Amino acid sequence: MTRVLYRWLLWLHPPAFRREFAGEMLWIFEEAAPEGVAPLFADGLLSLLRQWLLRSPPWKLAAAVIGGVVEVTAGGLGGLLFMHAHMSARLAAAPLKPPATPADLLAMDNFMHLVMWVAAGLVLMVAALVSWVRSLNGRRLDRLAAGPRPIRDGGSGGPGALRAGGVGARAVTGGKSSVGTGAKTGATEIIHA
Repeated sequence: MTRVLYRWLLWLHPPAFRREFAGEMLWIFEEAAPEGVAPLFADGLLSLLRQWLLRSPPWKLAAAVIGGVVEVTAGGLGGLLFMHAHMSARLAAAPLKPPATPADLLAMDNFMHLVMWVAAGLVLMVAALVSWVRSLNGRRLDRLAAGPRPIRDGGSGGPGALRAGGVGARAVTGGKSSVGTGAKTGATEIIHA
């Protein structure tokens, strides 16, 4: 009877968990049956709760929504109500400070201007850097998309030899070639190195 109950408990677990661990858990249950199975039932129940509540996507979403609602209501609205009462009590008990002098106001004004200029400079610097990197990458990508550029070469192919830059292929005029095999088209032979 206890084996049937334990199998039912295992059947309640998520399918992926059952496929991976049910056989092993049932084997442990059968091995431990002579000594007592109460701890295994407790472990099976804890495992059932843990698998459905912590590792199942629908429950994670539900828990996140409930947690968000609790946080907004208790933390947001409740915090505002509590903080308003707390701040009112503190303001009533706090001694009043003397008003700021013109020198203090001027110093604060200058400091705020400095902060705003530094922030604007940083934003402009980042925008200029991003624009420069994009234009640099754009030119590089345009060159790569255009393919290899032929470069005049006065080397082994003779005075009229053309070489494709960086690809490893040469076009030799006059039908003469010394390296590799190529396909002849008219008076030009393309050799793949």
